[in-house]
Amino acid sequence: MILKVGFIGAGNIAHTLAETFLQYKDKFELYAVSSKSEDKLNEFVTKYGFKKAYKSYEDLVKDKEIDLVYISTLIKDHYNHIKLCLENNRNVLCEKAFTFNYKEAKELVDLARKKNLFLGEAIWTRYMPSRGIILNLLGNDVIGKVYYIEANLGYEIKDKERIKNPKLGGGAMLDVGVYPLNFIDMFALSKLKSLKVISKLNEEGVDETDIVNMEYENGVLAQFFTTINQATSREGFIYGEKGFIKVININNPEKIEIYLREDKSKNYASLVSSFNIKEEFNGYEYQLLETYNTINSSKKENPSMILDETLKIMSIVDEILHKAHYINY
Repeated sequence: MILKVGFIGAGNIAHTLAETFLQYKDKFELYAVSSKSEDKLNEFVTKYGFKKAYKSYEDLVKDKEIDLVYISTLIKDHYNHIKLCLENNRNVLCEKAFTFNYKEAKELVDLARKKNLFLGEAIWTRYMPSRGIILNLLGNDVIGKVYYIEANLGYEIKDKERIKNPKLGGGAMLDVGVYPLNFIDMFALSKLKSLKVISKLNEEGVDETDIVNMEYENGVLAQFFTTINQATSREGFIYGEKGFIKVININNPEKIEIYLREDKSKNYASLVSSFNIKEEFNGYEYQLLETYNTINSSKKENPSMILDETLKIMSIVDEILHKAHYINY
């Protein structure tokens, strides 16, 4: 079965996903696109071969030929656009951050489950093979019992309007901080017990930098640092009793290194092995292929990012932003 895909939004990430969908013409058809920009609309039709172009999102979701809608609009619009799709009985794959807050996410998850529709969060690192490699290393006790995880991610993007404006869902946490948070949560393998936050806000109240300390119920401690002020090393570390795992570029893992203290006469761990990570295409294909398999098997949630995990992450983001004095209810 080939899934006919509709796009809501035609920005930069939509270009990347359109190119990715095109690699799997035996599974997906770029069927319809909708954008508020007529220029972007025409560009997508010409460049990627969409069969239909809609000037309104409402018209797109009413097209009964569409099997899946991919949403890549601003974070502030995710709730309304996902809800519009679900109310019109469309399956949905939406970019991260899934919504502005937990309340919005919970309402949408409940609606999707009530209507028996597929709903998924397109946070690509959850679907990548690197996750399975790391979980396999941990499951085989390669570095021993895990006690500490750390990660960082930052880019110099503070002057972008969608980033610096709180009304658009701006800030470090929602845009880039969800990646180190997901990195930690994938490998802590426990429920979060508590967290502490140090944040630097801009004049409008957007978090430019966040440092988050976390404690999980299984005793694992964790910390992540995220910023929109500058580029960071983008590295992640998982420390165990025997050694540690280093991940180069947590936002798109390029290499996984294993360090162990094999020589007991030396009081440090040495590099003993490494894995170079190569994508089939660009790294986004894994979430698309899993979505295809999930929908074709009549299931409604991707196993790599079940909706309860999306809700858990959004609840943690809420707590972080509350403690950063960013969101006020």
